[in-house]
Amino acid sequence: MSTIESEGFKVTKDLYGGMVLKTKDQSFQSADEYDTKLAAAMPKWEADGVRGFWAKISIEHAHICSVFAKYGLDFHHAQSGYVMMAKWLPTTEPSMIPEYANQYLGVGGFVVNERNQLLVIKEKYHPGTAQAKWKLPGGHADKGEEIFETARREVVEETGIETEFIGILSFRHQQNYRYGCSDFYFICVMRPINNEQEIKVCQQEIANCKWVDIDEYLDDPDITDANRYFTQCYKDSIANGNQLIGASPVKSFNRKSTHQVYSIHTPKPLVNKQL
Repeated sequence: MSTIESEGFKVTKDLYGGMVLKTKDQSFQSADEYDTKLAAAMPKWEADGVRGFWAKISIEHAHICSVFAKYGLDFHHAQSGYVMMAKWLPTTEPSMIPEYANQYLGVGGFVVNERNQLLVIKEKYHPGTAQAKWKLPGGHADKGEEIFETARREVVEETGIETEFIGILSFRHQQNYRYGCSDFYFICVMRPINNEQEIKVCQQEIANCKWVDIDEYLDDPDITDANRYFTQCYKDSIANGNQLIGASPVKSFNRKSTHQVYSIHTPKPLVNKQL
């Protein structure tokens, strides 16, 4: 989108009839000048049919947030270095400004070795219980990271075990998670790249880590219901021919990029020992 001049501001127009103002593009930064210019511009933009009005306010210009709030803009989202404020200008239509991202993506590594043992951890910091329970290594996905990349990274960061991705076993959708968002938690079946690796516990996050027989873990009365369910799903998957959800690269609609598409696969055998 190219930058244009409008009512004394440098702005860009979006695909939906909206307008984006970036404070870093302006030649002035005083709150008084923003106030004066917005007082004249807002009615003109409304009359001209501008729909969503966005103001991307760089952190060094945070002192002018109150000026935009004075003209009806509200906080939409914030990331490192800026805050985005927005207002829907049409008065005869409901707001079409989309809500910002409201979900987390977490991944658990269900790592099984050739002896049919599961890699489990105990966290140093854990909510709600007096004693940490044995659970799967894992964590939140970083920006731009594929699900299986998160699984590999989290497992090696927490346990020191290098793994390869086999497939997705299951996922959970949880409401009312952190900051009121929901949470998708994917369980990725992983296999150690070799069986000679030693566990190297992350001293900052993990209290303990071990390999445990899958049936022994399933019979542990102290694991969570969710982890018991995931473990039973794994046993059922093995019994039914190792069916998992695998990833395949597929071209995007304009063929300029490639996305990972997840569908049911039948991978190579996961373990040498029958469950």
